[in-house]
Amino acid sequence: MEPFNHAWVAMGEALLIGLIVGIERESDKEERHAGLRDFVSIGLAGGLCGLLGQPWLTVGALAALTAMLVIFRFQTPQRTGITTELAAVVTFLLCVLAATPGLEFGAPLAIALTVVLALFLDAREPLRKLARETLTDQEYWDTLRFLAVIFVILPILPDRDLGPFGGFNPYRTWIFVILVCGINFLGYFFQKFLSARRSLALTALVGGIGSSTASTLAFSRQCVAEPSREREWSYATIVANVILNARVAAILWLAGGALFAVSIPVLGLMTLAGGLFAWRVRPPQAPESPLPVPRVGNPLRLAAAIQFGLLFAAVRLLARAAVALYGNAGTLASSAVGGSVDVDAIVFSLAGLLRESRIDPALALWGLILALAANAVLKSVLAWSVAGARFARPLIGAFLAMFAAALAWTIARA
Repeated sequence: MEPFNHAWVAMGEALLIGLIVGIERESDKEERHAGLRDFVSIGLAGGLCGLLGQPWLTVGALAALTAMLVIFRFQTPQRTGITTELAAVVTFLLCVLAATPGLEFGAPLAIALTVVLALFLDAREPLRKLARETLTDQEYWDTLRFLAVIFVILPILPDRDLGPFGGFNPYRTWIFVILVCGINFLGYFFQKFLSARRSLALTALVGGIGSSTASTLAFSRQCVAEPSREREWSYATIVANVILNARVAAILWLAGGALFAVSIPVLGLMTLAGGLFAWRVRPPQAPESPLPVPRVGNPLRLAAAIQFGLLFAAVRLLARAAVALYGNAGTLASSAVGGSVDVDAIVFSLAGLLRESRIDPALALWGLILALAANAVLKSVLAWSVAGARFARPLIGAFLAMFAAALAWTIARA
């Protein structure tokens, strides 16, 4: 881009940044503070400083802006907080970033951050309610500790295989912990912020995101308590287990590697078949669910994270040993054993084995199907033992439909 054209574009972007923040601040009439014209001026000043590229000018302009904001703050002692003043400084710096020559990422990043800033400025009341009324102190501290473990511990963990059969990789183990806890937190988030009464399908969907096994157990027990609503609880159990396929796909996508591309047609067909079966057995009306979403506990607690890590390390060691000692048969056996205990762990382990070229894609896909089948058998037995054969039969039928679709695709592609 020619220097003349770049100057006009850069100043236009700086003006846009000032307008976005200025309009948001102008809409807040509760307190007397800087408004649209002030932020446009700040944006243009930042754009000029970035365009000229003189550090002394940028520092001087920022110091002058800060001084004016301090003077204005002292002249308006009735105001509470310094949100607008901080927003003014950030706006100036974003405009400098957007207009600085030679930074290809500068303008897109600055404008994106401006939109984020405006959203947070506009969400004052929801954020205040979230901090003061919604989040508990325990949830806050659990989240903070877990984030500290991610950003402090993960970078220093060695990314190499240790122990027998190279079955323990500290870095990969903790990556698995982060992925699974992050997905579980999505379910926990829905559990916390959904209203007290919700549709049965939404209850099942959220429960499936958090834990399909816990959902199966909860809905089975509810069927025993309310036998007249057996069809509704059976429907909810099927929906929760159909959602497991989407959860597995999300883990594979986040884990990376070829297994996601290999398995996505199978998981898609299983989801479609299970969804059609659930639609077929759905209740005649869309009832509301008095049952709370099956809770899995706060997945960001450090103790829960360590449990996830130990489980994955054990499954990974089992899978490595089985591949080394028994080849393909060992892989399938470890998939069945691991899948019956925890699908997430064996899925992540299979993705790693394929990424390291220890197994071929077809074997990894069969291992994934076998892990899901072992998990389905466990949940079928659980539903049958708790709520009886009438409750379990539709769930078993849904599993048979899903795995029939998976096997048909896999055999046809072999």
